[in-house]
Amino acid sequence: MGKNRFVTYTEDDRAIVRQGIEAIKKVLQGNDADRKRSMLFCLDWFMDLYYGQDISDIKEKLIELLQQMIISHDNEIDIKEDALGLLMDYEWGPFPILEEHIDELEEELKPDAGYVCNMHRENKDK
Repeated sequence: MGKNRFVTYTEDDRAIVRQGIEAIKKVLQGNDADRKRSMLFCLDWFMDLYYGQDISDIKEKLIELLQQMIISHDNEIDIKEDALGLLMDYEWGPFPILEEHIDELEEELKPDAGYVCNMHRENKDK
């Protein structure tokens, strides 16, 4: 990660996630980088099975949205890293959008993106 930063989220962020993918998309495709960081941190809580949150109704669209965030030229590198981290920590490919655009990513993202794109191939016994 680049610069040190403090990111938190509120009950309002949780409420946005509970509203569904369109509400999440509005934040993550918006122009406020701090809101994006907060939403990604909030999504970490929802995606972590430990906390028992059921997001199965939005999971596929969320995975697609996270991939789009990583390849978007509009997002700062730390936001892309956070989105990539969510895929790395909680999901299990394939990630076709990311795979298709991996060569277009910033050099510092390529190693982790390559790992994420191949997790499901290399660890089939899981």
